[in-house]
Amino acid sequence: MASPEPVELFYSYSHKDEKLRDELAVHLTMLQRQGVIKPWHDRNISAGAEWAKEIDDAIDSAQIILLLISADFLASEYCYGLEMKRAIERHETGEACVIPIILRPADWSGAPFSKFQALPKNAKPVTGWKEKAFVDIAQGIRKVAQTIQERQPLKPPTSKLRPPIDTHPLSVHNLRPPIDTHPLSVHNPDDLETPEGSVSLNSPLYIERPPIEATCYREVLKPGALIRIKAPRQFGKTSLMQRTLQQAVENGQQAVYLNLQSIDMEFLESIDQFLQWFCASIANELDLDERLPELWKGATGSKIKCSNYFQRYLLPTLKRPLTLGLDEVDQVFTHLKVAQDFFGLLRSWHEKSKNDAVWQQFRLVIAHSREVYISLDVNHSPFNVGLPIDLPTLNGFQVNDLVQRHGLQWSTQAIEQLMSMVDGHPYLVRKALYEIQKDNLSLEEFLAIAPTEEGRYSDHLRNYLKNLHSDPHLAAAMKKIVDSDTPVRVDSTVGFQLHGMGLVRRRENDVEPLCNLYRIYFRDRLEVH
Repeated sequence: MASPEPVELFYSYSHKDEKLRDELAVHLTMLQRQGVIKPWHDRNISAGAEWAKEIDDAIDSAQIILLLISADFLASEYCYGLEMKRAIERHETGEACVIPIILRPADWSGAPFSKFQALPKNAKPVTGWKEKAFVDIAQGIRKVAQTIQERQPLKPPTSKLRPPIDTHPLSVHNLRPPIDTHPLSVHNPDDLETPEGSVSLNSPLYIERPPIEATCYREVLKPGALIRIKAPRQFGKTSLMQRTLQQAVENGQQAVYLNLQSIDMEFLESIDQFLQWFCASIANELDLDERLPELWKGATGSKIKCSNYFQRYLLPTLKRPLTLGLDEVDQVFTHLKVAQDFFGLLRSWHEKSKNDAVWQQFRLVIAHSREVYISLDVNHSPFNVGLPIDLPTLNGFQVNDLVQRHGLQWSTQAIEQLMSMVDGHPYLVRKALYEIQKDNLSLEEFLAIAPTEEGRYSDHLRNYLKNLHSDPHLAAAMKKIVDSDTPVRVDSTVGFQLHGMGLVRRRENDVEPLCNLYRIYFRDRLEVH
């Protein structure tokens, strides 16, 4: 049976609200990839085309019309006077569904009410512009589009849509690495990637958490950019970092990825040894001679030598911006002297980039799991400047998208069952879907033994149990947390460590298990002596 045609969708918005339109478009990307919608907007118009006629034709062929209403939209004779009028006419004849979206609450309450009397009574406005509003809009559009698809076949399309021609340097289309959009087949479970490790760049299993990706992709193009990605382990930090580095490469930069877990412990004994390893590793990744014997001379300190290595050798040699991705920087936290000097050095480079043209060619992406509980002078820390990114768990809409990408057709109730056990933990969700699809299990079979030694999470859970037993303070705190049905107060440092491990979530100043899987398993298996 042939798949239904995607539903044509038209954006009507003021160009002063272009950034918000881009953020909304990112949230709708998964619907486009699944063939649910086919978005159109005025960036699709090619050079030399008759602009007004192209837009009019697009409105005439659209089955869903989004009106992004703001004060600027209302002030525009074209948006309000033409596009909105045409949209309402098509809605009233049943040819299209109009969805008005209020970008800011004040735009609705402060506008003359008469302007909205013609709006369809069943088209309710969104009264906020936050993450939940994005999710609600996307879910609403999915339902409307699927209802339209169920009524297909429709009349032959009259749209004059062309492939996107997008020359805007920071547009949604350009701010995304290439990705394989072919859906996985339920008949080919062997095609599934294992959930361990990062998600490859061309994988259809990478789920975006808007607007995080688009924000990182924009930021990394800025001179002297510093992006800080923080999340518990197995939340997708490395996958996001690799996509951000890929974005840098596609925009003419050179990118280097370093995982600090690969460093030999001997290099963490002194800042001089560490910085020599640091410089040599980057030169090696760039296929450059390290030249340390000649460039690491003189009576100046190690940090000055390292700065000179970048400023006088690496950056001038490359002749284009360098983006450095430093993963698992937690590895340095326990070596206090090295950490203080190294992170202070990174902060100084970021400060130099504000006025120094050479250092503006250097961009930095840092990823870490733990809170920065080591003692760092506020003026010498890179962890309180730049762009902070906290990766959240997946929401229900994103989990549903991942379920479909695994070739599974689940009800809303089934998705809620999975989330009641593992919440939206990215790895735990992917692990469940992988095992269920690979071995043709039912969700009920998988969940029945999930928090036990017999279940498919057993290796993951036993590894955590071993780590907890190696630290009596962590074990005692985790026992207290899982034995309580409400959030509890623990020592702040211990709480930071448990959060960095991905075992707990914060509730103001208290903590609770990240998910029921951990609560059930550790309540039964964790013994404190």
